[in-house]
Amino acid sequence: MKTQFVPLNELTHQHLKINNKVDYRFFEQIHMLPLLVPEFMSAATSFPIIFTKNAETGEFLSVAVTSLRPQANQLLNQGVWRSRYLPLQVQLYPLGMTKISDDRLIVGIDLNNTSVSETGDNPLFTADGHKSEFLNHKLKLVSLQADYQEQTRHFIKALLQADLLQARVLTVTSSQGVKTNIDGIYTVDEQKLSQLSDEAMLALAKRGFYAPIYAHLCSLNLFDLVMDKT
Repeated sequence: MKTQFVPLNELTHQHLKINNKVDYRFFEQIHMLPLLVPEFMSAATSFPIIFTKNAETGEFLSVAVTSLRPQANQLLNQGVWRSRYLPLQVQLYPLGMTKISDDRLIVGIDLNNTSVSETGDNPLFTADGHKSEFLNHKLKLVSLQADYQEQTRHFIKALLQADLLQARVLTVTSSQGVKTNIDGIYTVDEQKLSQLSDEAMLALAKRGFYAPIYAHLCSLNLFDLVMDKT
């Protein structure tokens, strides 16, 4: 499904509305979605949470895995999500946020999405051009997303400074006994975590990082949810 994201504008898009039922087919071919650290606890029972490394920039990212195959999503069925938790990126859609600088965000809307029209359920703007209650709720999610991105950067930086991220090849066995190797992922090294100095452990604890660490580790048991069912 091809998208057409454009910056949201109160003049150009004054009459646009978004249906209560959103068409999520855009995500059908996305096997990893950005997941931010404050989401880990809510997401840990829905899908595996891992870390990946951008080959070009070397930047580490935390992601939710939706499939073991690229261009697939085992948690989406005919445009409807089957997972208990929806990542913030999905909650915002068909709106989306791009951070231009530390103090500037751009909110866009996917005009190609079938849930966007002038006859939908939720107007984005009032008749006099002000933001609607629906849009204000979405903008609160945008603000949360921006804050969460910053928290995630600090979290990953702390893991790297403590040398806790390890490259791994996971072998996952399906219910039919088929084994699949997954490489190119990083997880927290439990052995190194347990061997941290008291000072290092206290530093992580004071910053509230142990909860998302263990949420991530527990979620690694969920790879069977994102395996091909055939």
